[in-house]
Amino acid sequence: MKATLVGSSVLALALALAGCGGAGPAGAATTLVAGGEVIADAALYSAAKEEGSLVFYTGGSEQSEKAVTEAFTKATGIEVEIVRLAPNKLTERILAEVGAKKLGADVIRTSGEDIIISLAKAGTFQKTAFPDTVRTAVGDAIKEDGLYFSGFDRVYSFAYNNAVVPKDQAPKNWADLLDAKWQGKLSIVQVGAGGSTAALTRFQLDKIGEEYLKKFAANKPRIFDSSAGQTDALARGEVAVATMPVATGVGAIADGAPLTIAVPEEGAVGYPFYVGVGAQAPSPNAAKVFAAWLLSKDAQRIAVQQGDYPVRKDVGTPKVGDAELPAAGSGWLYRTDADTMLAHVEEDAKRWREIFGYTG
Repeated sequence: MKATLVGSSVLALALALAGCGGAGPAGAATTLVAGGEVIADAALYSAAKEEGSLVFYTGGSEQSEKAVTEAFTKATGIEVEIVRLAPNKLTERILAEVGAKKLGADVIRTSGEDIIISLAKAGTFQKTAFPDTVRTAVGDAIKEDGLYFSGFDRVYSFAYNNAVVPKDQAPKNWADLLDAKWQGKLSIVQVGAGGSTAALTRFQLDKIGEEYLKKFAANKPRIFDSSAGQTDALARGEVAVATMPVATGVGAIADGAPLTIAVPEEGAVGYPFYVGVGAQAPSPNAAKVFAAWLLSKDAQRIAVQQGDYPVRKDVGTPKVGDAELPAAGSGWLYRTDADTMLAHVEEDAKRWREIFGYTG
């Protein structure tokens, strides 16, 4: 695995794809075309460019979102301001703003079935129409008649600091993390941080087994409140190994962190990141263009390069460095449906806190 090549490959792809639109930033009113597909008609695209910018609230990693938004701006001339928070904190902010009728987000991306449903019920989103070609390409990724959609499945695995851990001692599989040599050197994000940690806990309890989680906890991992803080600690060598989303690791590597991402034989968990256009969007036209563009071939290819499983079938398989992850249907990727996640999210969180003795 050539981890040091990940960041440059993602950036190069994003910049290359950014030039594929039907009109440049200074172009006359025309349709927006990406990857040979119409993403926005002339009227919508013109109105979006008139607005000129949008605000994007996201629970995704900052580096991975920058790769996406910079490519979008390069292709369209529409600037994107990113507001990034852990999904649980982001949810609190959104619900407070919706309640006060002062939602500042044009577009929102977050993980967690319980979170997206709570936001939808609170009136956070407006229904969005998508071009027929896009709607056909992404199938059932579009939910509730366009109220929100799944943008990709992110993968949760683990990574280690390769400046601290010698290659011949590096963990490759989940079982390796139970070795006593890792006691006090592991880290994990607390279960309530968002859909990512809820999905990881479901995978650990259902696929690997509760005994695994108990033994992992017995190795006294450091518990973080968010992936961002954990990733920084891993990059600094404060911990040697950390469970983390693959895309977060890819972003950290692009920023120079000495990390290697594991592709464990026991499998890894995939969980969706959902996207919706804000019901009170200050720039509604730019928001609709951005939302549709996120489902384009260009945007979905960037997701693949970041290690995410796309919602389209025509953009390839996700990669970690130069290595492709197993195909979505291979059985390697553990994925539950929304109903299963909702049925288990509260009891899983309670069990996790009991196992780790976590009261935060």
